[in-house]
Amino acid sequence: MKASIFVLFITALLLCRAPTALSVTCNPVELSSCAGAILTAAPPTAGCCAKLKEQRPCFCQYKQNPNLKGYINSDNSKKVAKSCGVPIPTC
Repeated sequence: MKASIFVLFITALLLCRAPTALSVTCNPVELSSCAGAILTAAPPTAGCCAKLKEQRPCFCQYKQNPNLKGYINSDNSKKVAKSCGVPIPTC
């Protein structure tokens, strides 16, 4: 009985310490697979869509960067995001 309580206690401790979400490293270079779709209006690739979904938490940061703002706010970027099912947040 004591052994099973101990195992439950250790399991609960481990679950509490487990990371709940993976943090995303905001790096606009990660979106390079989307460059063709954004710059030429070509359809986005599956890799592009995956990176957009991964980098979505960074969009507000990118929108605040004067060097990236134009790309994030462009009509083609919005089309690519929509094609990938990734909403662009209002910041």
